[in-house]
Amino acid sequence: MVGIDFCIADNKKEAAFSTKCVKFEERVHDYLLTREFRNSFELLTGLDQYGDKLFSVQEINQLIKVCEALQTICRQPTEIDLKTKTFAEALKGLCLEALKLNKLVFASGD
Repeated sequence: MVGIDFCIADNKKEAAFSTKCVKFEERVHDYLLTREFRNSFELLTGLDQYGDKLFSVQEINQLIKVCEALQTICRQPTEIDLKTKTFAEALKGLCLEALKLNKLVFASGD
């Protein structure tokens, strides 16, 4: 499945072996772009689907806020809202765990 994998890791090499990952599906990414969330959620919508990004502690805290906002906004009983909300819940959990473990979050595109 095409998308971006978020993992608990401090670098690309560590991310390759990470067992804790959350998939940011291309469909959810496109949905956020089309719903005019681009500026509000640029930390997610601005990611390169074919590149990599290592998030700093400050950016991880911003990701948590973005996930909380998505959980509030995506309330419709549609499949895409449910997928987006599920992704946001999973990513928030991953971010909180990374902070607890004193690790970073690495995003890797396909």
